[in-house]
Amino acid sequence: MTTQMHYAEFAYRVESWLVSAIRSCYPSSWDEDQITLSIADKFAASAESISLDGLDRPFKLVWDARRLRRKNGALVGDIGVLVNLTTWAGERLEGVGFLQAKRRDQSANTFSSAKTRQLKKMTRKVPSARLLLYDYDNVSACMDNWVAAIADYSYRRGLAPPYTHCVSLPAATAFKQGRYTTELHKFGVPLSFQLVARYFRGFDLELDERIVDAAKGNIDEVSVARTLIMVGVSTGEHEPTLPEVDGNRYERPA
Repeated sequence: MTTQMHYAEFAYRVESWLVSAIRSCYPSSWDEDQITLSIADKFAASAESISLDGLDRPFKLVWDARRLRRKNGALVGDIGVLVNLTTWAGERLEGVGFLQAKRRDQSANTFSSAKTRQLKKMTRKVPSARLLLYDYDNVSACMDNWVAAIADYSYRRGLAPPYTHCVSLPAATAFKQGRYTTELHKFGVPLSFQLVARYFRGFDLELDERIVDAAKGNIDEVSVARTLIMVGVSTGEHEPTLPEVDGNRYERPA
């Protein structure tokens, strides 16, 4: 069964999942790995087929989540977003977006686990990499960076949240600033926006076949993420299909 809803309503729903997943970890489980697993669990539990309106073209999607069966110290990112996109003209695009997650220090405005060396190494492998900032406080500094059309629809219907708890920004922008504090929020967007309006539309993805294949677990190299969000998208009459990953390396969250 396919659920029908407005594009902006879906964006709000994704934001609500993220807020719930992150809040559930504070303060007792305030750790990057635990927060990321909480997000994966939420996406896996909410997996369904969606058809979105409010756009010029059809927009249908399905999604699911996976996590590594065994920890591997050589990882590229905490979250990989694998997207299999088919356009109305039949073109197929498959890519992956990588996010490195850091949680805000308790009782401080810093993200002390963020390291320039790590982010530079990551961007050498995957130039479009994002830094993901988990915050226990309500973050409003990035909300103006939403697309106006989504924000307008949302505010008029009382849907748009005035804050987020999860900000995504280019890793290169972050290390160029040289400081890992809440001042970085202004350079990013809510993760819900990064997902719905960027990754799911085919933007900010690594398209190199070898990187994508490695992210699926099919090649034994380091371009893998601890957690995968898998998304199938169609902007035409085709039905969306999920990317296929190696089940020996990735498992569905319980």
